[in-house]
Amino acid sequence: MKKGKYLKPEYVNQLKNTFRQLEDKRDELLQLGRTINKNSKTIIYSLIRDDWEEAEKYIQENRQLAKQLLEEVTTRYPQYYNNAFIPLQEYVEAEVVYHYLKEKRLPTHEELGVPEEAYVTGLMDAAGELLRKAVEEMIKDNIDFAWEVRQVLEDIYLAMLSLNFKNFDYRKKVDYVGGILNRLIDYIFQKQTRRGENIKSSE
Repeated sequence: MKKGKYLKPEYVNQLKNTFRQLEDKRDELLQLGRTINKNSKTIIYSLIRDDWEEAEKYIQENRQLAKQLLEEVTTRYPQYYNNAFIPLQEYVEAEVVYHYLKEKRLPTHEELGVPEEAYVTGLMDAAGELLRKAVEEMIKDNIDFAWEVRQVLEDIYLAMLSLNFKNFDYRKKVDYVGGILNRLIDYIFQKQTRRGENIKSSE
């Protein structure tokens, strides 16, 4: 390169090499995030179909990848943290569905090893997948499962509502959970009406 008056060519080349390395790392982290997203969707899809063998096949790998991604963006490349947010959110969503269906409980953010922001967004997104699973079970005439999910969704909704988010995107997700809860209640009502049953009172 042409020798500059104020910036030495060797210094500019040093900057160039640094930015090439950072761009390569960013591409690597983006690919890692895409793999987490893909695995998370596969896990959820498998769980809804009761394909536990397939879900278990990806759950351990996903945990390792999420841990690796979080370590990279918090200790070495914090400038790329925003690129990791969606994959971590997807990871939480899959873990919430997995833990509930397997153990009838919801994991905490400490248990999943993720920041609170990724946790609450993933938790609220999981509401839609739990609704899907409830509908699948209602098709099989398993209405008791739908009632259990209704309680879980209500717990999530009330907990998130109590946090009183100021962030608009978070508040929008709280409304999303409320809408999911109302849809499930309506589906249960329609199902029990067709079966000629009385609607259970909320406990």
